[in-house]
Amino acid sequence: GAGAKTNLLFFTKGRPTQRIWYYDLSDIKVTKRQPLTLEHFDDFFERLALDPDDPERISERSWYEDIEAIRKKNYDLKAFNPNAPDTSDKRTPEELIAIIRQAQKEIEEALQALTSDRE
Repeated sequence: GAGAKTNLLFFTKGRPTQRIWYYDLSDIKVTKRQPLTLEHFDDFFERLALDPDDPERISERSWYEDIEAIRKKNYDLKAFNPNAPDTSDKRTPEELIAIIRQAQKEIEEALQALTSDRE
C-alpha cells in the first residue's frame, strides 16, 4: 500500500516566516529490504548547510515557497515540487493505438505458431 508521507518543518525562533524551503525525498522507495538510510539524506544536509540565499540550495529536489503563496493556499503546506522532472507519457493516442496494434499482431503470430506446432 501507499506509505505515509512525512514532512519535517524547521522554524527560526524570534522571526516571522518569510518562506519555506522544501526538500523532496518522495521518490525514494523504502521497504524492509531497502530501509531509509543516512545516505539518503546526504544531499539534503549539504544543501541545508548552505546559506538560505545560495542558489545551490534549489535543486531538482528542493525549492522555496514564499509566505504569500502559502497564505493564498490557506496555509496548506502540502509539498508540490515544481522542479521535479516531467515523467508523463507524451505519446499521442494515435501512437499508442499503433503500438497496441503491433503488439496485438505479434500476439496473434505467436498464438498461430503455438497452435500450428500442436497440430
